[in-house]
Amino acid sequence: MIVGDLFIWWRRQIGGMIPERWRLSRFSARPVVVAAIEDARLAVSVVRQGTPTPVGGCGLSDGADDGDVAACRHALSDALGGAAPASTVLRLPPGLPMQRDVVLPSATGGSLDTVLGYEMDRLTPFPADRIWYAYDILRRDPDHKQLHVRLSIVPRAAIAAALATLARVGLRPDRLEDAAGRAGIPMRDAATGQGRLPRARMAMIVAAALLPAVAGGAAFWRQSVEQGHLAARIVLLRPEAEQARVLRRQAEDRSAGAGLIARERRRLGDPLEVLAAVTRILPDDSFLTDLILRQGQLIISGQASAATGLIQALSTDPLFRTPAFVAPVTRVEGQNASLFSIHAGVGQ
Repeated sequence: MIVGDLFIWWRRQIGGMIPERWRLSRFSARPVVVAAIEDARLAVSVVRQGTPTPVGGCGLSDGADDGDVAACRHALSDALGGAAPASTVLRLPPGLPMQRDVVLPSATGGSLDTVLGYEMDRLTPFPADRIWYAYDILRRDPDHKQLHVRLSIVPRAAIAAALATLARVGLRPDRLEDAAGRAGIPMRDAATGQGRLPRARMAMIVAAALLPAVAGGAAFWRQSVEQGHLAARIVLLRPEAEQARVLRRQAEDRSAGAGLIARERRRLGDPLEVLAAVTRILPDDSFLTDLILRQGQLIISGQASAATGLIQALSTDPLFRTPAFVAPVTRVEGQNASLFSIHAGVGQ
């Protein structure tokens, strides 16, 4: 009984160390569907026990031939034999995914998903909701309290056509891979660090596969020792976790403050935008003596050769609402100019 339980435990431990894409493509009885982007087409194949079998293809454009799509769908259904695939993988063209190495405080290690979600538009040209992404922890630097991370990102717009075509075929991919079938990105909203297999983890798999004969009681003893180490490490990392929580709260506060400022600018008008619009609209032979912007109300006063035409000029700009004179236009004695004072609403 003890030997049987030990073997079941060891098999589960080894299975958990094998990457998901290896388990699906090489050790699962259910097939894996791979759709590869090749030029302007999708090449679909079914992988069983690591052996791919091409089943068809179709164009990527919105106007892809319905006959090609239907033929690909029927061929795929025949190849699967009515069974659901274990996974559907979209294989990317060369150049994707894009990768970048970043350095973060080591305190963020316990909540990397949340931190990367907030900082993605600073680390990359894209916000987190416009990309599929994953990350790998390259190394930890305890001396400088830094965490070195490699980001792998794929803009959603870059594969939108491929996803639309796959939907017509009846497929919904759950994973992205590079052209060589290595770097994997899970296709879910909150990406996790399931990327390229680290070398240390590969070494652990090989070593563990060679140790079933001597695992015995040593495996249980090692597990208890590791639990003790983890408990001690949790105590040591608790201050850093608190620091990460404070950083996360500060990021949320900054985001809320920026949103409030943006809403007030839309409601009451952006002073710089109003000043630029007035400067653009006024003729070159005019000038302002006063410009007041308060609570979404604009009052400008000054001198112009054709003051009566300013109302029409302001009305053509959607930034200003119902411009009107607030005082009579008066001629300047001895000059071809008039004094004016105009009121207009701005903002939403």
